Amino acid sequence: MLDWVHRNGKILLAVRMIQAFAASYVSIFFAIYLSTLGLTISQIGLVLTGGLLSSTIFNLGAGFLEARLGRRKLLIFFGLINAVAGLLFATSTNTSLLIAVAIVASMGYAGGFGASQMLERVIMAQSCEDQRRTEIYAIRSTIGSLSTSAGSLFTGLLVVLTAWGLSENSAYQTMFGIFAGLNIVTVLLYILLDKEAEIKLEEAKETSLSPETKRYLVLLSILFSMDTLGGAFITQSLVAYWFFERFGLAMNNIGLIFSVSSLLSAISYMAAARISRRIGLINTMVYSHLPSSLTLTAIPYMPNLWTSLSLYLGRSLLSNMDVPTRDSYTMAIVKPEERARFQSLLNIPRSIVMAIGPSLAGYMMQFIGLSTPFLFGGIIKSIYDVALWYTFKDIKPPEEN
Repeated sequence: MLDWVHRNGKILLAVRMIQAFAASYVSIFFAIYLSTLGLTISQIGLVLTGGLLSSTIFNLGAGFLEARLGRRKLLIFFGLINAVAGLLFATSTNTSLLIAVAIVASMGYAGGFGASQMLERVIMAQSCEDQRRTEIYAIRSTIGSLSTSAGSLFTGLLVVLTAWGLSENSAYQTMFGIFAGLNIVTVLLYILLDKEAEIKLEEAKETSLSPETKRYLVLLSILFSMDTLGGAFITQSLVAYWFFERFGLAMNNIGLIFSVSSLLSAISYMAAARISRRIGLINTMVYSHLPSSLTLTAIPYMPNLWTSLSLYLGRSLLSNMDVPTRDSYTMAIVKPEERARFQSLLNIPRSIVMAIGPSLAGYMMQFIGLSTPFLFGGIIKSIYDVALWYTFKDIKPPEEN
């Protein structure tokens, strides 16, 4: 099974499974946990913003230091940061300390903005042939989505722990302790990566970007920043908070919603790989993403929970088809030796914009309206979809020429 994938690729697929599971369940209750410590929703938004700014710095550093320090050492370092963060959340109730830790470790996100995610995607791109690159990203995304689904269900353990007599705070700390243990496992897996994960010495000497790559970098940075800003208004932590406040759902029910959503996303990932072979990567990205963006604007204005939930889950079938196709496309249009530098620079504006989003969303939810971020997020994402198609529809990856 997966004989066409290099050993490093298989290791990173296992890492993705563990990471997605751990990050998923923490992201669901993270904003709610911070509220139990006395933070308002706007303050929680600022914490999430700080975490993304921290991620931006780590992304930039990883892109420029990968050749000097090595990808494996950097991955181990980032894994240890997450493990220590989980341990501190599991043992301390000092609000100031936990806020600082949350910012450094970018706690509360289930997505792929971290520096370790960037390095993993670069290594994955060289773990198979170009013709199967989109497929390996689809498999990686599917594994991540299924693990996210399992992690969402795992959130229900909070209810079980409190039923067993643990206090609410002790139950949360137990969950953070499990998070720390899972990240230690990922560190051990990173140690197993071989030298093929590293950038080759001769390539390391030529990591300056070509003029054509720089042009792609500028255009994609602008476009992806638009999409990221729209997504920043509806992070999983804030959506969980919205369901909690709007409909008064219990934590296990919120976890079930995200679990089903992740399962539907898993279906879309593998479908994206098949569809992209027929109509191309850019067309797959736009044709699936635009309807989901428009749906987003309507979700909070439905008359009851079931209609809002139907749209939210229906959107999950389309909204993430662009994930494996985007990863594959951005790796395909640049030279192999440029990939890490290109990805790190591409992630910087996205991370900065993503950092702004939660603060704006938190402000909107507290002072304008609980549902306002859905409307703004959907409109911005729709504009991005149209602009992406017009800008890149004629720029094809090698396998499509």
